[in-house]
Amino acid sequence: MKCLIIHGSPRRGNTWDVLNKVKEEMQRNGNFEFEVIELSKEKIPMCIGCFKCIKKGEKKCPHNSYIEPIVKKMESADAFIITTPVYSMQVSGTLKNFIDHMSYNFHRPKFYDKKVLIITTTAGAGHTSTAKYIKKVMSYWNVNYIQTLPIAYRGNELSNKNINKIIKGAKVFGNELNSHKVHEPKLQSLIMFQVWKSLSRQDDFSIADFKYWNNDSLKKSLYFEDIPVGVTKKLIASIFKKVF
Repeated sequence: MKCLIIHGSPRRGNTWDVLNKVKEEMQRNGNFEFEVIELSKEKIPMCIGCFKCIKKGEKKCPHNSYIEPIVKKMESADAFIITTPVYSMQVSGTLKNFIDHMSYNFHRPKFYDKKVLIITTTAGAGHTSTAKYIKKVMSYWNVNYIQTLPIAYRGNELSNKNINKIIKGAKVFGNELNSHKVHEPKLQSLIMFQVWKSLSRQDDFSIADFKYWNNDSLKKSLYFEDIPVGVTKKLIASIFKKVF
């Protein structure tokens, strides 16, 4: 199983320590291959909000040469581990800049079969709310499984309570990957699937959205191929499909 680590800290500090403990525990319970991308070393320019990735396609982003190699690695991975320290009650600027560059995924989600573990660390507060923010982003990317591991790192060493929390979290995520289970989408994802299709019918806003959603497969579908949808959710999705 390939796990791509997107490390959102500009240094190897507390967040890096937690990440390594997670990796060690996962390797005790399965055959996992890890690759680390340290975003600070990628030297990605700041997103300028030009909307080219959304309107014309991600390859039109002026910084595509920095982003595309990372996206290709994400596409080939089975799972992501996203890490960040808490800076001013939010994600690091390094990670936020990457998320901003990936905004087209809100319109044209491509990671609907991936699983993600979110690690946030703080010496104060904000680790839980920061993890929730990343989880919300991942849900709009339609990621199949999302798990959070917020850690309050007091002093220079982890408490036994936090060590146990990390071990438990790593085991749960490792077991999830080993299960190869494909989860049903949440109702929000099913509804947004139909909403984006509806919004993309006219190409006057985004030619990229129009091309993405107006292929024969997605046109007729209630959700992405190979992702199971239960009977009740199918019924609800069918209603929204007719409405939109």
